[in-house]
Amino acid sequence: MELRWLASFVIVAEELHFARAADRLHLAPSALSAQIRALEAHLGVRLIDRGRRSRPALTGAGRLFLPEAERTLAQASRAEAVGRRAGRGELGHAEIAYVASAAFSGIVTGILASCSAPGGDLTVGVRELETPAQLEALAAGDIDVGFLRWRPAYPPGVTATVLLTEEVVLAVPEAGPVAAHESVPAAALREERFVAPYFDEEYGCRDQILQVGEHGGFTPEIAPPVRDYIAALTLVGGGRGVALVPDSLRRVRIPGVAYRPLADLRPTTRLVGAYRRGETSPAVRGVIRRMRQAATPVVTVG
Repeated sequence: MELRWLASFVIVAEELHFARAADRLHLAPSALSAQIRALEAHLGVRLIDRGRRSRPALTGAGRLFLPEAERTLAQASRAEAVGRRAGRGELGHAEIAYVASAAFSGIVTGILASCSAPGGDLTVGVRELETPAQLEALAAGDIDVGFLRWRPAYPPGVTATVLLTEEVVLAVPEAGPVAAHESVPAAALREERFVAPYFDEEYGCRDQILQVGEHGGFTPEIAPPVRDYIAALTLVGGGRGVALVPDSLRRVRIPGVAYRPLADLRPTTRLVGAYRRGETSPAVRGVIRRMRQAATPVVTVG
């Protein structure tokens, strides 16, 4: 049984006039009659009485069949809409992970909001993961999209889009001598202890700390690594050192912490969105599309 037969039958039932029904369907009356006959032959029952001297009328079977035909057409329309929306990445599920510092950029929250906005009914699982753990989870298929700090290389099959490039600023104890500077020369950090998240041996904040030391003419003292930037800021607020942090972390108000730009160098950090190449899931592709639309790869200066 073809949907077009049902659609033709419903229009004829509404009009009870073959010529008008044919006009609405943009069919020749003979073609419309042929569709109704085909439907009746398929069902083995007469649905419409075609009186020579009176208007067509629904038979008893036709009256019973009409609401079922209408429901079938409505369900087919809903199914088509769901299929099209799923194909556009507006429906489905995706697993997302982010580094803690990414939450303060506004990009992750903006993408999550767009996934639940009208016309975007994606369900999204969200978890916080450090950058190396995200890369492992992406490669293993445990997450679909990761928001993490830039790496020069990614696991096979994983690629990344730069979402935001921002200045690195200095977090210092509010009551300490460094906070007296409006902008801090690298040499003024000679006696300071640097606190940083440091997740692996190859990459992390360590390189930027060493760059500051080289610029200031000293070898930096680096504290044992902490889990993330929030932990680093907590130690800074407690007077246990200074930290280089992304500019967006100025939004984090921890008692005892002040933020200052560096005076004589401008290190930057990049937030990226990472995902698998050749992703086939329409839902995940929908998140990736939203992520690319949200990209603002410009340097922010606080």
